[in-house]
Amino acid sequence: MIDELLISATPFGVRTALVANGNIRAFNAESHARPGLLGNIYMAAPGRQGGAARFVVISEGQSAFLAEASSNNLANPLVQVVRDGLAGKAPRVSTEPALAGRYLVFFPTVEDTNKGASLARRIEGEDERARLRAIGQDLATAGGGITLRSAAVGAPEDMIRAEAARLRSCWSDIASACKSCSAPALLFAGPNLAERLIRDILPATTKHILIDDKKTHAKLSAFLDETAPELRACLHLVDDALFERHDAAGALDAALAPEVALPGGGRLMIEPTEALTVIDVDSGVRSGARASALSAACSEAAATAAEEIQRRNIVGQIIIDFPRLGAASAREALLRDMQKHMRKDPVAHKVVAISPSGLMEITRRRAETPLLEALSEAAPRDSSDGYGSYGGYGVRWARLDTLAFDIADQARQQVRPGTRRVTLRMASELAKYMAQFDAAAIRQRTATLGEWLSTEVTVQQEPGYKRDQWTVETI
Repeated sequence: MIDELLISATPFGVRTALVANGNIRAFNAESHARPGLLGNIYMAAPGRQGGAARFVVISEGQSAFLAEASSNNLANPLVQVVRDGLAGKAPRVSTEPALAGRYLVFFPTVEDTNKGASLARRIEGEDERARLRAIGQDLATAGGGITLRSAAVGAPEDMIRAEAARLRSCWSDIASACKSCSAPALLFAGPNLAERLIRDILPATTKHILIDDKKTHAKLSAFLDETAPELRACLHLVDDALFERHDAAGALDAALAPEVALPGGGRLMIEPTEALTVIDVDSGVRSGARASALSAACSEAAATAAEEIQRRNIVGQIIIDFPRLGAASAREALLRDMQKHMRKDPVAHKVVAISPSGLMEITRRRAETPLLEALSEAAPRDSSDGYGSYGGYGVRWARLDTLAFDIADQARQQVRPGTRRVTLRMASELAKYMAQFDAAAIRQRTATLGEWLSTEVTVQQEPGYKRDQWTVETI
């Protein structure tokens, strides 16, 4: 059970860590330079069509994929982003919008009154299911569809009804805006990363939501007042190195590495590709060992693999290559073990099957961007300045906005009351990126890095520095 959420924010983005019993359960990251589109609702313009699918234009220079089955054949369809773009692919949109709250999801375009209310499958207890079903059916009489979420269990009825009213009002505003705009246009901005985690993941028993940025703290305070008042007392602004708690910084570095050591002496090798993620299991069991020893090692590997899938937010199709287990009963037991370990995962998933050769297939819904994708990008083939210590994947390196986040976070930790100037020394490519950020901040009337740090900042290019090398000096 998640009991703590760490939210570290700089002008360049947000990183989060979900903590359970002192251990990091999951990392997520979002860049302000590449904000997620998940949940956004647009008035879309027609785009190119081909085969059984079509594309629509949702903003200048941004197309989105719309399955033909989802199309309502309108010249300017109203669409919602249901999956962010990943690995160069366009985001996916639907013409059936859903407005999600903490306790329920409202489907404004559902017209079939027989499908007006439903309950999340994770809701248990016949009495509670009957209570929530009655509330949902009553809410659905006003129009649209209602799905009660697992967070609604035990929630007061007045809070559930208040959220339903808020979501209906939101849809009314969207519908009104739709009448007076021309495509393409953004009608509704979905919640940001931290808001989505609070809305979708955090239980009411959460002890702490810790934030190291004043502006982010203020925004989330208002968000909690409106959507999850029971968590308002958990929100705290801290001024220390937030990701040093629970060694989150070290765990983040480990979550970007391709190799994971197993307690029994084996290892996992994690290799993402565009189509799927392969996890190769080296059990560490010597050839000729007893079948029971191999089964025990595979069970241990399954537990670690499940943890890494969630910690790294690995999504899509996942293939785990276990050593061959001779007995069908041993493979079935391993499959049950993996299902048990994945049961704690709040992201929709399915442990599909395991083959006689030891290949286990898992599918996991694409919700948030995978950690490696969020923080890195493919490095040029001719680059000798690769990803290096930031992960170990030779074909990837840290994004410039990732490096800028790290620099800003380090500078924040070094700045003290009375600091007059911060000098940042870095490679020319990164220095240009920092200059472009400040120029954009001035145009958009947002805080520059110096204003965010409340001190003078000087950026100096150092020709001898590598792409991911920098120093922070304060006086």
